[in-house]
Amino acid sequence: MEKLVIYFTPAAAQLAGFAALLVVCVGLFLIGKLLRRENTLPEINLIAGWSTASLIMIVGTGLLKIDLRIITAILAAAALFTAVRMFRRSAPDGSSDLIRSMFLALPLLWLTAAMMISQWDEFTHWMPNARYLVEHNILPGAGHPETTSNLPAYPHTLAFVVYLASTITGRLVENVSAIFSIVLMAFFAVMLGRLTRDAIADTQPVGKIGWTYCAIGALAITGLNPTFVPKIVFTAYADTPTMVLVGMLSVVMWMILNTLADGEKGHSANALAWSFGLVAMAAVGTKQPNIVLCGLIVIAGLLVSLRDPNISLRGYLRLLPAIILPAVAIYIAWRLHVETNQIEGEFNFLRREDWMLDKIDEIAGRMLTIASKKGGYFGVMLLACLFGARALWRIRSPFDRLSLIVAILFSGYIAFLLFVYVTAFGENALVAPSFWRFNMHLGGACVAFGLYAAALLWRKFGAPRFRRDLSWFVITLLLLAPLALSHKIRFDLHPPTVFVRDVSEQVVDSLPQNSRIVVLDVTGNGEFEVIARYVMSAKLSYEGYFTAGSRPTIPNLRKFASDTAPEYMWIHVPTREVEQAFGVKLKLRHAHLVKMDGSQATVVRSWPYPGYDNPNTVAD
Repeated sequence: MEKLVIYFTPAAAQLAGFAALLVVCVGLFLIGKLLRRENTLPEINLIAGWSTASLIMIVGTGLLKIDLRIITAILAAAALFTAVRMFRRSAPDGSSDLIRSMFLALPLLWLTAAMMISQWDEFTHWMPNARYLVEHNILPGAGHPETTSNLPAYPHTLAFVVYLASTITGRLVENVSAIFSIVLMAFFAVMLGRLTRDAIADTQPVGKIGWTYCAIGALAITGLNPTFVPKIVFTAYADTPTMVLVGMLSVVMWMILNTLADGEKGHSANALAWSFGLVAMAAVGTKQPNIVLCGLIVIAGLLVSLRDPNISLRGYLRLLPAIILPAVAIYIAWRLHVETNQIEGEFNFLRREDWMLDKIDEIAGRMLTIASKKGGYFGVMLLACLFGARALWRIRSPFDRLSLIVAILFSGYIAFLLFVYVTAFGENALVAPSFWRFNMHLGGACVAFGLYAAALLWRKFGAPRFRRDLSWFVITLLLLAPLALSHKIRFDLHPPTVFVRDVSEQVVDSLPQNSRIVVLDVTGNGEFEVIARYVMSAKLSYEGYFTAGSRPTIPNLRKFASDTAPEYMWIHVPTREVEQAFGVKLKLRHAHLVKMDGSQATVVRSWPYPGYDNPNTVAD
């Protein structure tokens, strides 16, 4: 019980960040509503406002060098204007379902609000990118202060959300990105609930869907989602937002095609195309490869239009400007920012002669091996491909259209990943790194297809025989599951991670600003070094690090100290080689801050490990 209280008790600063994010989400929702105007699919308003605000920020500060505080004030004024306009012209738009979904997500939101960043990429680029915005109110670039991010050229759409929330609190709020991911999932749950309602009840796809279908959508995108991995979902990573956005794009494209084919009541093909474009703009601004995912969905729509006798190809082509241009606009804006400001640090392809063309079969075999161990996700996608292949022969129903969309998306993405492994990963491609994680990007589309198929089966076989209302059970499960699973979600409380973060902050507080410091973690792979680097580089002059991969021999250690010439050295794990290299006696099972005088070290302060002997052997 005591641990449960700890898990669900956010610090005051974390609560402030949570509240600030909710304010930001409301503001972005209002901006999105101002752009879209129609009352259908209100869950897209947040995405529309987010993507538009991101484009304005990229153009404003990245290209025109306008201070982000000025842009933020303009966005706030636009949100306030919409709020006043809504108050005067109140009309039902289904937003009550969003409130229901957010209520169902509240335990998960609260738990996430209490979490700290703890994963590798959060410390190396996702949060440093956001911190730069908060500290300097401008994007990095030529003539601006140097960034501490490894990948400053990565798209900053998520960093903008952190910036907006931090502007409200007056300090960097690190937990915002993870909370925002849960908010996005809650909004997507409404879309999934509407998809289910439409399949089961055969009703008009407009108006509110109620508690039951909100709960079904929420359960589908969390507990029943085969790509729901806590160490990805509850982080600042862009994978979960990508999963949601790609899922939304798949569903909206499906709705566009249904409208073109059947004249689906309650929706306009033009409005849906515009909505698709705004969501695609957010997707492209979130992660580099997402331009490929958006393109695959557009191609899938084109293929459905060609094969469906009820759809006019001309009608689909007429919608392409609204579908494509917003995503192209943000892509070009970001590329212009990167090129004109000469920013390095992004994913690049290798030279043609370094491509792994002779290893394609081996790489593909490794991808297949990984896929065989993730049967839930790949099984659903294989079914989508089978039904999609049938749809290529003849499209007879909305299910055929959805199957073909998901099949093209999945097969095209697998082919793209193989291409990227061959052309960009070098020898590392032989293990197909992050293949499963990359496939999580299609998790939303996978859930949409699986849920719609299950709803159709339920309508045909289950509903006539089983009339008992179990909505209370689903709602209760959603509210209680975070309590039962909190010990698996709070991976951020890994003792060595907490220790390194706390000690690094103490080191920063104890040293003069801009002191030259290096980190020695000679038994580690770098997972703890990135934490120390993130904390120390904010106030100190971080000169480098030495981990196990650098071969910690006495000559190598001395050469490292000579090359970096630090004033101070933080030693995470003391070893005999470190002691002999720098002529200092170090307590075992302690981390140490030492002052350097050439190659001679003097202990300034030591910190005992909290309850373990070796940080590298503590289980997650």
